Amino acid sequence: MLKSSAERARRFLREKGGNAALLFGLALVPVVGIVGLGVDYGRAMTVRSTMSDAADSAALAIGSWVGLTDKELETKAKQFFNANYASSLSKNINSKFEVSVVEDNLVVRATASVPTTFLRLAGINNLDVGIENTIVKRQRNIELALVLDVTGSMNSSGKLNAMKTAANKMIGDLFGSKSTSDTLDVAVVPFAAAVNVGTVNKDADWLDVNAKSTVAKEDFVSGVKPFTFFDQLKTVRSSWDWQGCVRERHGTAYELTDATPSVSVPNSLFAPYLAPDEPDWDHDDGDSYGNNYIDDDDCGEPDKNKRTPEMCQMYTAKYNSPTRTFRGSGPNMYCPPAAITPLNNNKSTVTNAINALRANGTTNIPAGLLWGWRVLTPGAPFTEGKEHDEDKRLKAIVLLTDGANYVNRAYNHNGSGYGAFGYASKGRLGNKNGSKASKQLNVKTKAVCDSIKAQGIVIYTIGFRVNNSTKNLLKYCASAADMFFNSPSNSQLEAVFGEIAQGLTELRIVQ
Repeated sequence: MLKSSAERARRFLREKGGNAALLFGLALVPVVGIVGLGVDYGRAMTVRSTMSDAADSAALAIGSWVGLTDKELETKAKQFFNANYASSLSKNINSKFEVSVVEDNLVVRATASVPTTFLRLAGINNLDVGIENTIVKRQRNIELALVLDVTGSMNSSGKLNAMKTAANKMIGDLFGSKSTSDTLDVAVVPFAAAVNVGTVNKDADWLDVNAKSTVAKEDFVSGVKPFTFFDQLKTVRSSWDWQGCVRERHGTAYELTDATPSVSVPNSLFAPYLAPDEPDWDHDDGDSYGNNYIDDDDCGEPDKNKRTPEMCQMYTAKYNSPTRTFRGSGPNMYCPPAAITPLNNNKSTVTNAINALRANGTTNIPAGLLWGWRVLTPGAPFTEGKEHDEDKRLKAIVLLTDGANYVNRAYNHNGSGYGAFGYASKGRLGNKNGSKASKQLNVKTKAVCDSIKAQGIVIYTIGFRVNNSTKNLLKYCASAADMFFNSPSNSQLEAVFGEIAQGLTELRIVQ
């Protein structure tokens, strides 16, 4: 019996058939531990990644909000974090999110304690993860041009006042409690049929005061100096002095560009805006002329039967001793009364310029955009803008209009009313029929927008109760889809400007 048992024991020790199972069982313990560690650690890292993304999004969001107290920023940040962090991974996980304001920086901290599954076997019940990011205002200054429609239609339905209120609110948000800013400069560019550069620039060397350019010679038999005419006209009526508007230049090198004017290149200069006196009723050949403001005299032709509307309109001697006819608006017809306010960092200067806006005239969007571009450009006519450097400064245009580009048709040899691009009959609007020439202004608008955006200047556009065609044009001009805004009512306009103010507040994550 004992011998038999001993023999069985010896056979068991010699048997190798079960060794693999035994070894596998022994090896399984550390393998399961390693896999368990990977599963628990991977889950913790996934939670950390989700938490980090939510914290970054919240930080960037609160950095772009303006006009809020520190407590309000913290409350909104937590709401933003919770909305983005909520997921199946975050359930039953103890998480904490904090925001603190340290001088001009925003510090966000997020922590979480992630329950383990396998590591519990080793006595580790939770894995703690956390992130901390510091949000610093990007050291980019903002140069902003407000290109605002002040055409006659803005006088209706309280639109002008709504625009002033909304624009002033945005300026208040951007400046905050400061009366001047070291990082923000704003220009105001009102536009209608033309743009007013200001009578303070009457002696500027970029004005074509000697009528040397093609544009200056467009409306008269000879290139008579425009200020000579204005000196005579103001003796009849003080408001007939030059009010500050200019014509747009001619030629591909200058017309739709911000090219710096040069005294040595006449076509690079800006001709003072002088709407010609149109033919009197006895020289109109039965056509209708709306701006005949002084008497034609004999048009330089003693034989009345030989006088033509074209001859009488271009006759310059009538300006020597002008006599008022009490018809027409005068030489500044459709020139907006408010001049450009160049880039400056004074809050009151900007708000005063906005409050002084008055509405009159027709819509010429490309003229407004061109001058919005030019005030941001370092070279003349306005030199307040700094060099283009996207790392140091953000240059932006906010364009608001309440209507489509419009060239009013005139049933006479001019083909249209007067504007920054002259009469339609001169061919600069693509069609000599005023009503059809409006389409050419849309073409010019797109070309100007393309050039502005190519320079890295950001364009925000606002359609203020506009039709679908104008909406599409403004969408095209905006730098991004979310930079076009439609405001179908006065009450919504303030919120639109508020969103733009928020978008202009640039931030970056540095840690």
